[in-house]
This record gives sequence, structure tokens and C-alpha cells, in this order.
Amino acid sequence: MSAHMIKKDDYSFLYVVDMDKLSRLGVIKNNINQLLSKDFKVTKRIYNNVEITEITDLESYETLYIAFIKNQMIASYTHILVEKSIDEFQNPQIGRDLQFLAIQKELKKKGLFRIYLNHKLLTDYYNVFSNEPSTIVETLEENFNFSGFYIDEDDDRLLTATGYSSGNEVMEALVTALDKSGTGSIDAVTILPQETALYMSFGFDDFTSLHESFYELLGETQPSIVQQYLDGRSKVENLIDINLEEDFYSWIDDEIAFAKADFPQLNEKEGLAIAFKTKSLDDSKTKLQFIENQIKKTTPVKFQTVDYKGYDLHYLNIKGFFKLILGSLFESIEKPYYTFIDEYVVFSNSPITLKLYIDAYESHSTLITDEYCRDFVDEFSNSSNVFLYVDTNKLAHASKTYLNNDAQKELQNNEIFFSQFTQLGLEFKADGNHFKTKTVIHYDADYDAEALRLEAATKDLPYSVLEIKKEEISKETIFDMPEIFPNDFTANSYETKFHTGKTEMKVYLKDGIPHGRYKLYYINGQLKISGRFHKGKQTGTWRAYTRDGKLYHKDRL
Repeated sequence: MSAHMIKKDDYSFLYVVDMDKLSRLGVIKNNINQLLSKDFKVTKRIYNNVEITEITDLESYETLYIAFIKNQMIASYTHILVEKSIDEFQNPQIGRDLQFLAIQKELKKKGLFRIYLNHKLLTDYYNVFSNEPSTIVETLEENFNFSGFYIDEDDDRLLTATGYSSGNEVMEALVTALDKSGTGSIDAVTILPQETALYMSFGFDDFTSLHESFYELLGETQPSIVQQYLDGRSKVENLIDINLEEDFYSWIDDEIAFAKADFPQLNEKEGLAIAFKTKSLDDSKTKLQFIENQIKKTTPVKFQTVDYKGYDLHYLNIKGFFKLILGSLFESIEKPYYTFIDEYVVFSNSPITLKLYIDAYESHSTLITDEYCRDFVDEFSNSSNVFLYVDTNKLAHASKTYLNNDAQKELQNNEIFFSQFTQLGLEFKADGNHFKTKTVIHYDADYDAEALRLEAATKDLPYSVLEIKKEEISKETIFDMPEIFPNDFTANSYETKFHTGKTEMKVYLKDGIPHGRYKLYYINGQLKISGRFHKGKQTGTWRAYTRDGKLYHKDRL
């Protein structure tokens, strides 16, 4: 199955089935008319000497297009995809791409199934869902060509994808430089807040040697890009009379981290930060103070250092500084404020963001103290070249304004499904001239978005004695569920209602047995109980709430 862009704002699927021995018998090809009812119309036409069968549903007027090439049956609801598939067979393009073939060779017959990405179409696909451009997506498209993964499943909890990614000349130079440089630590979890929605870590043994090796290798194939960088670097160095290598690169240790936090106090443009791990905190303070002093000599902007809980907040007024030295991925951090947290220098456009980072560190509310996050990160290596961690639900909330209306509706309508894929991790390690990659997706059947939102919204509410009736909500009996016996064993859910028409209880079913999420409500519509069944038995975390929404009792069954 493959996805293809068919319009600026839409995509469609092509299906290919290996018929094996059935293809020789021609059973399906020669008997399609007999396999269908009178509700369908079948017509045939020839395209490039290949017969295409068109099956039209007379009620919906939707048409399925089918063709047979050797032992393959190809089908799509978009006729042009079947035609392009025939063209590809007769005049292969991707089938002769050496980079794609190399990745395909590595993955053959591995895992439960395999996924391939053509990076040159990522932005078009992303734009179907989003109103705003994504620097990360653009970077993946500009510098990578193909990725391939084979997928395995672990205890119904984790989907693990392992594979390879190949890139253009810029990426090949970077991969080779990283391969020589070695990997770096993933330690920024010690200073990033638990509200972090996305964390991307870049690791290396030594930044200066990596930097020099990368541009030396890139100069062999892309001298114009190297010259553009050197011109920009000279402009900055001459403007404020500094030496980037001595005053900035020299104190960077083995990790640079890019993070987006989803604090309720911030708007969607805030929460971004870059954290540099330092070889010596004192040395970084000295060098950055020197750069700051040099800037003050050439700009009328005066900024006094502000103290917040013993942490100094500084200001670095150089527009486009991070884009110059680190690329377009970091261009959103301009003229940043910065502070020092543990062994990191943290930069952000927003001083409020830095304050919230400091609060999280001081209250020991960082990612490393979150067992849920820590257990997931443990699925990866302790060091890598590129590591991406995503809290999918936090990122979905933080990115809502970037999604178009259709994507927002789809996300809302299918929240129960999407929200249970709670974490995503991606790891790149340089291997020769390509990246060896690993992706892990965490499926958490216990994650209940509605219950957790209610819990967060009411955590500071006091208990109201009048609202808790012991005969109605008792910790000893609250999770003793009456037998659920639906009247339709073929239904995928069972629901009861109050006399007002509001939902009283809803549970998902499998073969007539409770299997999935269970919700019980008060007559006022407030959630009363949330839990989950597995093959008729209560399992996972169950929660009970008072009429005013306060979490009353939680238990793991």
C-alpha cells in the first residue's frame, strides 16, 4: 500500500497484491463480473497495452480501478495512480534509484511489515494537514532522500521501527563527519521541563572537530554552500569583533538540544528553547559575557541582566545568529535571552520560557524525574547523533493553531484512538555514508484524555462534602461494575442513557463482550468513572470523580 499526492491538498492510495499462483489461473481477472452483484457496473479499457477494469458502485458512484501485471494485482480509487503504476513497470524510475534500492535491500523480509518514505514529498503531504510550515519537515525534505524501516511489536505496548536513511550531498557530508566524530550524550532530559512536547538532541564527540570536518567534506561537492557560510560567519565576526571558534564553539560539549514546551502560561509562539551542554560552565559564562559586551559596543539596545531565583537572565542581540551556525532548523530563535541551568546554557526568545524552565528545574519537575518519560527513553541508546522525543498529546495541543480545520476535526473525532499513542522516539546513528535509524511508538491503552483533562482542571478544587454521597460513590465499591449484557453482539459499542437523553454509560465491545474504554457519567453530564476492559475483565487504571469533577479515587485493577 502506498500513499501519493494527487492534488495540492489531497492524497490517495495505491494497493498492490502479489497473487502468486492465482495469477496464473486468472481466477479473479477473468471472473470479476461474476464476483459482483447487480449494484456494480464493470467496464474495461486499455492503457499502454494493459487492461484496466473499472468497477463502479451504482449507489455512491465511486469507482475502483484494477489492473494485472504479471503476478501483481494493482488497484486504486484514483485512476491516475493505476496508470502511473503501469508506467513505472514499463519504465522504472524509483525502481532504479540506487539509494532506494540500497535501503530496500537492507530491509527485505524483516519485521512484521516495512515502511518507506520518499522525503521529497514530505512537505506536500504535511501541508494537507497544516496551515503553517514546519522547519523540521522542511529539513527532512531538503537533506534526506529516502528512509526505510522494518516494524516489530513488543508486548502490545511498543511498535519499534529499525532501518536506514540516505541523504543528499549535504547530508552525506554530515553523516560522514558524524561517523568520524562519534556520538554524544542524551542528557538534556535533566534540565528540560516535564511540559516538554518535543525534544531534539544532536550528539557528537567534539563540536569544533565535527564542524571543521563537515565543511571540509561539504566543500568537495558543494563549495558554494561553504562559501555562503564563510561569508556569513565573517560578517558576524567583523561586525562585533569576535572569533566564533574561540568564543562560542570552543566551550560546547557533546550535545545541542532543541525543545518545545507546552506550558499553559505560554502562547503557541513561545516555549521554544535551545540548550548547549558546556565543557566548562565558567568558561561558557566568560565567553558569552565577552560576546555580550562586544554586542553592546555596536548596538543602541541596552539590557540589564535580570536575576530570577538566583539565575541570571542575559540578552544576546544578534539577529540570525543560530541560523548561521546551526542551520534553518534553529532560525526561530532570534535575538535570544539566555541563562545557565546546571551544565547547560539555555537560549530562548521568551524570558518567560526561561523562567518556567528554571521553575521546573528547581522543583525537580524535569523529564528525567518523570518515570513515564524515563522508561520510554530507556528504549534507546544512551548516546546518538540525533535523537527526537515527542509527547504526542502535548505536541497536538501545542500545534492546534498550525492544523487546518479538517485536520483539527479529524483529530478531535478520533481522539480516543490518537491519544493512546502517547510517545514517539526517533534515533539516528551515523553508519558509513547513511544513518542507521530506530523509531519507537508507545501505545498506552490506559491513557484517557477526557479523564486526565478533568483531573488537571480540578486538581486544586477542595472536596465538597455535600457532593460526595457514600451510598453513591464509595472507595470500597465504586469499581464493582454490574454485568454488562448488550442486545447486539455485532455492535462495537454499548450505550445506556438517562431519561433526559444524555449518555449514562458507554463501553466498547468485541464479540459482545466489554473490550476497551468504559465511561460512566452523572446525570449532569460530568464524568463519574473511567476505566478499561480486556476481554470482559477490568484492567489497567480506573478513576472515579465527584459530581464537581474532583478526582476521588484511583486504582489499578
